[in-house]
Amino acid sequence: MHRPQAAVGLSLAVIVAAGVMSGWGTGSAMADPGDGGTLYVNQDVACSDSGTGTQNLPFCTVQAAADVVEPGDTVAILSPDGHTYSEAVTLTRSGTSEAPITFIAMPSDNGAWAGLAAPGSAPTLTLKGVHDVRLRSLILRYTGKDALVATGSNHLTLDRLAFVRSPGPDDGGTGTAITVDGTSSDVTVERNSIGRGYAYGVRTAQGAARVTVTTNVIDNPRLGGITATGTAGVALTSNSLSSPCAPGISLAGGSSGTVENNVVTAPKLLQSSTCPSPTTPLYTVSDDSAGQVTEDYNVAANTLGGTTPRRTEYLWAGTSYATAAALRDATGQGAHDIDGLGARLEAPPEQSPLIDSADSDAPGELGTDAAGAPRVDDPLVDNAGPGPTADRDRGAFERQDTIAIPTGGGGLSPRTGVVPLSTSVRTDDFISRWGEPLTYSVDFGDGTAPVTAPAGDPIGHTYASPGSYQAKITVTDTDGVSSAHQFAQVVAGTAEAPNVSLSGTADTDSSGKVEAGLALFTVPQSSAPWEINGLTLDFGDGSNQSLAVPTGTEQVQHQYSAPGTYTATLTQTDLFGRTTTARTTFHAADAFVAMTPLYDTGKTIAAHGVLKLSAATLRAASAGVDAAQLQIVATGARASGSLTLYTAGTTRPGTSTATFEPGRTATAETTVKVTPTGSVDVYNGSSGAVTVAVATVGLQSHAQYADAYHPVTPARLLDTRTGTGGTRSPVAGGHSLTLSVGGTHGVPANATAVVLDVTATTTKASGGLTVATHGTSDSAVSGPYWTTGQTATTQVVIPVHDGKVVLHNGSKGSANLVADLAGWYGTTANGSEFLPVTPARVLNTRTGTGTGKIARLAAHATLKLKVTGAHGVPATGVTAADLNLTVPAPSGSGYLVAYPDGTSRPGVYSLSFTKGHTAAGRALTRVGTDGEIDLYNAGTTSVDVYADLLGDYDVFPATS
Repeated sequence: MHRPQAAVGLSLAVIVAAGVMSGWGTGSAMADPGDGGTLYVNQDVACSDSGTGTQNLPFCTVQAAADVVEPGDTVAILSPDGHTYSEAVTLTRSGTSEAPITFIAMPSDNGAWAGLAAPGSAPTLTLKGVHDVRLRSLILRYTGKDALVATGSNHLTLDRLAFVRSPGPDDGGTGTAITVDGTSSDVTVERNSIGRGYAYGVRTAQGAARVTVTTNVIDNPRLGGITATGTAGVALTSNSLSSPCAPGISLAGGSSGTVENNVVTAPKLLQSSTCPSPTTPLYTVSDDSAGQVTEDYNVAANTLGGTTPRRTEYLWAGTSYATAAALRDATGQGAHDIDGLGARLEAPPEQSPLIDSADSDAPGELGTDAAGAPRVDDPLVDNAGPGPTADRDRGAFERQDTIAIPTGGGGLSPRTGVVPLSTSVRTDDFISRWGEPLTYSVDFGDGTAPVTAPAGDPIGHTYASPGSYQAKITVTDTDGVSSAHQFAQVVAGTAEAPNVSLSGTADTDSSGKVEAGLALFTVPQSSAPWEINGLTLDFGDGSNQSLAVPTGTEQVQHQYSAPGTYTATLTQTDLFGRTTTARTTFHAADAFVAMTPLYDTGKTIAAHGVLKLSAATLRAASAGVDAAQLQIVATGARASGSLTLYTAGTTRPGTSTATFEPGRTATAETTVKVTPTGSVDVYNGSSGAVTVAVATVGLQSHAQYADAYHPVTPARLLDTRTGTGGTRSPVAGGHSLTLSVGGTHGVPANATAVVLDVTATTTKASGGLTVATHGTSDSAVSGPYWTTGQTATTQVVIPVHDGKVVLHNGSKGSANLVADLAGWYGTTANGSEFLPVTPARVLNTRTGTGTGKIARLAAHATLKLKVTGAHGVPATGVTAADLNLTVPAPSGSGYLVAYPDGTSRPGVYSLSFTKGHTAAGRALTRVGTDGEIDLYNAGTTSVDVYADLLGDYDVFPATS
């Protein structure tokens, strides 16, 4: 009668893992508890060694259970995390013949198993003076010393233990896996697996009696596999040993008993410190034991080909015998031994002489093999063994029927389709090697009960719910031998193509800086990932990328080569050819790189001439720079005029950056787009030459982690006329004033730069103002220049590192100083990114541009200027506009206030002007929620106003 199939052709390591952890095929890892209860040990949960070892509050250590276990009790050892119990355990408590004590390792719900390993020099497990004890399915990890020692004990069963070596260097093999001392008796060692690392597998000492060692697997002991010394009534039966370096089985010291059905293999190894005796006989029986030992039906697997043994097979009563025939002829022992063949630690191959040739009546012969499979009759081999069944295989493993599937057989069709998906499985492809009828059972993997049918009848099924399913077929012969086969994945698709979504944001680093042209696109996992065939992300700039099907939220980076608005499109294709798309708009923009201002040596530009500023001059040759924030100082003008800064090599726009007059120094800040190599042209719109000096105060880059801009409603930080800012008196000529900007009006202490409108008024002598980073000597930028009595305003960008700036009055006379906050640069949160545009005049009251009518801005009147939705500026999401304001030839003196529409007009200066003198300056101004900026004329006469747009700031992240 055939029964469930054993492992065939597996390595010992696989057998150990599969056999021990499955209870060696017994169907249950829990030992029979007898008349007692169960004590639990589990160190991976809340536990207590002072408790009673319940499942809810188990012992923390095995020793704690060993100290209180009673006859009939079972000690169940668990570890959900697969930990090893690091302790040396000694058992001194006994059971009875009717109620033995049992120790067993049990799998946790997640399949993890616990192990034992002693940290010190003591054995891992000691049975001391005990009787009627069973150890079953425990894992003992090799620690370089004895693992299990029985001393002064009797009526022990050591069943299905695994002695496992952890990965690591080979120390040559020390210690013994199982030791039975000379005061112990009636010990059964069965179906254990002893891996490499030990000097001895099983040793019995002088005086031990009635020790049965049966159906064990022992791999590569250094000094001996099974060694019995002075042991009466030993039975060594159906063991499989690989013993290349030592005797497989040895009896000495007057031992008595039987040696039957064993298989000892001898792979060839060279002598070394870890393999001291590669020529030692496989079986050794000493002179004082030979007359009391029966040896038969064993195997000396001492060759892998041909007939020449690799080493002597027997040493009997002091005489060596090279072959089984030589032993038989000389002693009469081993009458049915087999040699001249190769064997491994696994079930014998079909047609092997080891099959159905063992003595089924040998002492200690078990009804199951080392893997828990029954001893069965192979119909392809004639029975040659004695005993009542004559169908036992030699060694620890029994050959079972195998069920094979031809290549490409066992198909399930169709495997893909939209629900409801009807499919079927063929049941005529599998073959029993022993020719037995087969039954097919298919688990379709969707939670429905398996469907069973005999061979030849297809098995149909309908998948009602969308999903990906793993179907499995199990084929079983009439005697219970089975083989399982998994089909390729079944995909039952949704009625409609799965949705797909896409979002994107500019990437930020851990410090909060943004790389505004580096998009980080997010692709969430599909609601039906099993039916997705592929995804392609088109970035909208002519490039695309194929994506793997996301198993979670997927993020894809893409660096855009230039600022602009890009529509990224994600196209998803499913297994049925259906496509779904998702889109998002990404505004590749710029972040601000603050620079320490360094003025280039003044250069003279001829009338209507052009000065070319290189990337090296502007320090704009770094990665991804699209625009530079510059300060221009004009001196020595021969005639009145203006300067226009624009991208080198492009058509000069009809805008102006700074105005100048003979005999006066003029200063202005501006933002200008640069070429891909970082160059800028400066045009002198005057009929006379002028000398200019240029300093870079910042760069706008789409390919560097840098700062975002935070525009604010203009706010006054300093006014020495009123005491705002802490000083209420004019600043004397040649003196400085330190102003705190960090930590006030929403500017954080760690801001990297601030934007200020600085004004000098009630000036007592001509001069100029500089603004510098506090605590440095090389970071000053020029503020306004003035003549005696003039009010002058300039917007400046100045780096800060401690939240303070220094204003220095470079005049010989005193002046009241005013500083108004326009915004600050710093970390990304709630900040804005810069989008440069081609300079364009968006307001000209002389032509009606920007207002729709030709009319000056009246005194104390307000003009509304729309800056969004045109000239490359987005219609939404704009937080600030970068403008140059000009008041040409005003008929009176005064100043403009630029502020966001829809807010109260602040009391600040944006651009001051003096009667008869054209004034120009930068105004980086926050935009109202309606996309408009208000310009208020605080002068006493009407004036014309020009506004030139240089770029805009968009809320971060700049996507839609």
